[in-house]
Amino acid sequence: MIESKAFSIGLTIIELVVVLIISAVLSSIVIPNYSRLQIHAKYSNLKQTAYSIQMALETFFLYHGVYPELDGIDSLLLLLKDELLLKKIPINPFTNQALSNQDMSGKITYVYDATTRVYKIEVYDKFNQDILLLLEN
Repeated sequence: MIESKAFSIGLTIIELVVVLIISAVLSSIVIPNYSRLQIHAKYSNLKQTAYSIQMALETFFLYHGVYPELDGIDSLLLLLKDELLLKKIPINPFTNQALSNQDMSGKITYVYDATTRVYKIEVYDKFNQDILLLLEN
């Protein structure tokens, strides 16, 4: 008696299609969540940077007794770096460049009103439309 043994080597077309469908469904779930987590991490980075700038600004006030009357974040960051209150100019996580007044995403602004002696540091979202954080004295 001769027995024939047929071995199936490899996958059938149906098995391949099922694997592709499963991987497509998983990637459609994972990729948007990953993108959302990346944006959330960048927002957290911007907020932490703003808190660091505020701490340096308050230290400047303790040394000099006044807040700097400057226009924009560029000049403020340069002053705080020159005063050795910041080690380096912070990087914008959206542009991977130094923070500046011209940032198109994740902008941080500094405004000082000399009459009321109040400063405002505002942190904006990815599209510079919504304020994520507002710091003031």
